[in-house]
Amino acid sequence: MSRQKERPIISFNEPYVVGSEQKYIRQVFENGFFAGNGPFTQKVQQLLEERFSIPHALLTHSCTAALEMSALLLDLKPGEQVLLPSYTFASTASAFLRTGAELVFCEISPETMNIDPEDVRMRITGKTRSIVPVHYGGIAADMHTLLSLAKEHGLVVIEDAAQALGAKIDEAWLGGIAPLGAISFHETKNIHCGLGGALFINDASYFERAEDIWERGTNRAKLFKGVVDKYSWVELGSNFYPSELQAAFLLAQLESIDQNLKERQNIYHRYQLQLQPLADEGFFKLPVVATTARINFHSFYLICNSVQDCDELRISLSNHGIQAYIGYVPLHSSRMGKKLGYRPDDLPITEEYSQRVLRLPFHNALANDDIDRVTQSIRDFFT
Repeated sequence: MSRQKERPIISFNEPYVVGSEQKYIRQVFENGFFAGNGPFTQKVQQLLEERFSIPHALLTHSCTAALEMSALLLDLKPGEQVLLPSYTFASTASAFLRTGAELVFCEISPETMNIDPEDVRMRITGKTRSIVPVHYGGIAADMHTLLSLAKEHGLVVIEDAAQALGAKIDEAWLGGIAPLGAISFHETKNIHCGLGGALFINDASYFERAEDIWERGTNRAKLFKGVVDKYSWVELGSNFYPSELQAAFLLAQLESIDQNLKERQNIYHRYQLQLQPLADEGFFKLPVVATTARINFHSFYLICNSVQDCDELRISLSNHGIQAYIGYVPLHSSRMGKKLGYRPDDLPITEEYSQRVLRLPFHNALANDDIDRVTQSIRDFFT
């Protein structure tokens, strides 16, 4: 009796590779400059500033580093409060907790999985210093309302735009709207350098200190500009920037961003075309994108009608060789969240909807046949 040939696994993510990364990395060897903040770092920063209309961009070794720099720039004191969604990656919280600030977790809007501005409004106190929205899946948070709240209460908004490079709301680039924005170039993102990030400094008044913090707390960068004749320790900082090898890799990737987005758009639309009929029948919901927004096609996910549906669908897809995963385990109900005094039922909407999100395979190497196989497996499961 013959056995049916096993079908290949459809992976959840495969890092994007352009092909010209090696050429630039060879140039790093030719330059003999490896440590960082060299010619490739400067080229990447200039490209980011010009492409996304950013006054200043500083390349970092991770999005976590960009968030940590933001926390230092705010001079947060113990007991001062930072409002953020519980539905996010741990770095969003840890970067501010390290300063001694108090984390105030907020509910999300189920339609977008982004922070709920009305819940934010209710949690603002006299100790609140900052609001940190996360643009989940490259879909914009309600920046208009959040910035209005910040202005009303004298707060600083910091965008966690880890997943959002190349996305817009009201013709403004995500990460480039609030005074500070943090970007990720982790290998799971559209554009990457293995592990990297950037701090977008949209309020130029932060730049002088940001540059010193970025340079390990010294004014070394100003020495190279001829502003000082010797450099010394001037700020609390750290080693926040990547090597030239990473910057060279990233430059090749960024030069191909338009092609990258076009490929991902085709994948996104094929998913949407095939799954919208099932959503219309009420089997699940698809992401809601504002009419004034332009997404960067970072991910495609379903919001299932129940936790049971989500778990069973995930297992069914896995049994068919398809890798699909939930989004985030809420921070407020994690082990660290419990140490901070939170309970799962403190944010019931976040707690429930976080378990109903299922992210589908999404990367530039996905073929049409792969997408068709994923959507057919979902269709078979529900119908």
